[in-house]
Amino acid sequence: MACDFLKICFAIFMITASAVTVKADDSAVDTPAAPRHPVSDYLDFDFRIANNHLWRGIEVSDGLVMCSSVGVHDPKEYVKVGVWNGTNVTGKYKELNFFAEFTVQRFKLAFWDTYNFSPDADYNNKEFFNYKARTTGRFLDCIASYNFGSAFPLSLTWSTIIFGRDRYSLYSSDSKQRYSTYIAAEVRCFDRQSWTVDAAVGGTFTLARKDGDRSTFYSSRSGIIDVRATVTRTVRITDRYNIPLSATVMFNQVENRAYFQVAARVFSF
Repeated sequence: MACDFLKICFAIFMITASAVTVKADDSAVDTPAAPRHPVSDYLDFDFRIANNHLWRGIEVSDGLVMCSSVGVHDPKEYVKVGVWNGTNVTGKYKELNFFAEFTVQRFKLAFWDTYNFSPDADYNNKEFFNYKARTTGRFLDCIASYNFGSAFPLSLTWSTIIFGRDRYSLYSSDSKQRYSTYIAAEVRCFDRQSWTVDAAVGGTFTLARKDGDRSTFYSSRSGIIDVRATVTRTVRITDRYNIPLSATVMFNQVENRAYFQVAARVFSF
């Protein structure tokens, strides 16, 4: 049942992407009835580099990391689908994800189909199209978020892993879904003269518990796993090209760890 459901979701994802792409192609026809629209109304691309990859209290990869994404959307970005890729220069980190986002005013609902196939992974990292709940190496993340706007620069996020390798006793006969949940609040503390400062705190717990096992997908037990601050400076290169440079410090209280990241958004259009 779960396998069929994921296959249907994947088919809907591909059909939606194709439909939006066709719309983008049609809009480019130079006729009086169909004026030409900028490609950016339907397509965007992002490329970033950093000294590591940080995510929800975890250092997913160290070393020089390159992350990129390509998205297709309608002109007002109510619906957006795309792919996200991350890798490092040594080849020890490899990730390819599909995503779909639905936005209504300040509320966003997103689904991320995440597949980290790094060579040293301790789970099934060799079957990209395996969508069987008990043997897959991927996971499906359902994320709801709300942004209060510039007048009150606070955003809240609730994320629950609803399918995949977030399981108690992974790959065993008694494997059960944990439904690990991550909640976070992020606020912009400063925004002036091309400088911004953001602060965030995030914690994790599971919706399904197992006696004697307090672990979550992110940590050995529930608790605060992501306390961070990010300082960003947008550097002007030309009239049309800017590079945001950022420095982030992140603390994981549960695992007693701290990380520091320096990153640059090289392209975004």
